[in-house]
Amino acid sequence: MAKRISAMDLRKRLGQIMNEVTIRDDEYVIERDGKPMAALIPLWKLKQLEERKETFWKKVKGFRREGKKVQKKELESAIYEAVKAAKG
Repeated sequence: MAKRISAMDLRKRLGQIMNEVTIRDDEYVIERDGKPMAALIPLWKLKQLEERKETFWKKVKGFRREGKKVQKKELESAIYEAVKAAKG
């Protein structure tokens, strides 16, 4: 679970916080006036998220190409099953 830190505290402790994120894989949600504004995460995790995002969009493009060949009822059924599986 990500720790919460105010932008002001982050400014005061930036070096320490960066070490915690880099060495211990800590995560921080940076707040301003109590509202979440940004996150500070380890670089490896950012790279992992970027790779997942790229993989996702490649699959979407593939589905769009293949979807043109699929009948509407078959596509709706597949979407229904995917949503059902995602919800558990």
